[in-house]
Amino acid sequence: MEIYIDESGNLGKSNRYFVIAMVKFLNKKRIKNFLRKYTKKLKIGEAKGQIMPFADRQLLLNKLASKDDHFISYIVLDKNKVINSKLFEDKNILFNYLCSFLFKRTVKNCDQDITLYFDNRTVKVESGNSLKDYLKIKAYTSWNFQHELNTEYQDSKSNYCIQMVDIISNTIYRKYTNEKDHFYNKLKISESIKFPHNTFGQN
Repeated sequence: MEIYIDESGNLGKSNRYFVIAMVKFLNKKRIKNFLRKYTKKLKIGEAKGQIMPFADRQLLLNKLASKDDHFISYIVLDKNKVINSKLFEDKNILFNYLCSFLFKRTVKNCDQDITLYFDNRTVKVESGNSLKDYLKIKAYTSWNFQHELNTEYQDSKSNYCIQMVDIISNTIYRKYTNEKDHFYNKLKISESIKFPHNTFGQN
């Protein structure tokens, strides 16, 4: 099984929300074909959700939603409700922690090898356990995972699936930051996790 992951927002003090999205594509060729045509037409190196015009976002999300060949899950963090500020002192620890919540159900229910693909610009662990090792420890000791769990970092310019997840994660981020659901409602969400659950979004 191949799963693609990207985040939107940041783990600093600016803005309130931070999103990590993961997507399993059942037909990577379809994603590659329509994104390659899009980037070639505009003569750009890659599709990026943060700077994508309204019409282009609508076009690509409509194409994505036209087939039931993908599964989208995400976790969104309300930074205003994180009680222990120490978590923000090492953003890699917080990122790893959020990833474990997001991956838990998928890994626990999977009976085959898993490869996780991240954009190589994603937050990385600079000390202690790497994200790869952290997730392996959780998978093999807490989730009873019996197969191989691999983690790869790739350049989004050469990976259309990562580009698509970038657009998806940014679309989810805009829902919470701008409180607009138009594009978000086009996504076929399999699972959404709000963190912390009990106080998320409260004033």
